[in-house]
Amino acid sequence: MKKVFFLLVMFFGFTVFNAQDIEKLIKNNSGFFAGKIDNSANLKVLFETVSTEDQERDIYKVFGFSDVEGTKAYFEGTITFDAEKTRNAKDQSKIYDLKLSEKGNGKHNGIFSGELIIKESSDTNQLKFEGTWTNYGNTLKFPFYFNN
Repeated sequence: MKKVFFLLVMFFGFTVFNAQDIEKLIKNNSGFFAGKIDNSANLKVLFETVSTEDQERDIYKVFGFSDVEGTKAYFEGTITFDAEKTRNAKDQSKIYDLKLSEKGNGKHNGIFSGELIIKESSDTNQLKFEGTWTNYGNTLKFPFYFNN
C-alpha cells in the first residue's frame, strides 16, 4: 500500500512540475518571442499570463499581446498538447496546438492558429510557434512564426 501511495505521489508531483515548467517556458521569462508575419513584417509576441486550464489533457489558457511593427493587439487563447503529433515527431519534440484570438474587430485583428513545437535539451529549451494568421473577415491570411 505504501508503494502504491508513493507512486501516486511521485506521478502527481511530476505532472504538476511538468505543467509549471510548460507555463514558465511559454512565459519566456516575461520576454518577447520574435518572428515574422507574411514573411516580411516583424512580429513580437508576449504571453503575460499562462495558466493550466485542464491538467489531465495538458491544456493551457494564455493571455498576452502581439506587436506587428508597433501595432499591438491583445489576445487570449489556448495551447493544447497533441499526443499524436508528438508521437509521430521525428526529433523527440513536444507538439502543441495553438489558437490565439485577438481582441477587436478591425481588418487587422484575427486568429493565430498553428503549432507550438518544444525541443528540450539540457542547455536551452527551444520554442517555435508557427502557423497561419487569418483576419476575422477572412480577407487576409498570412503565415507566421515566432520563437525564442
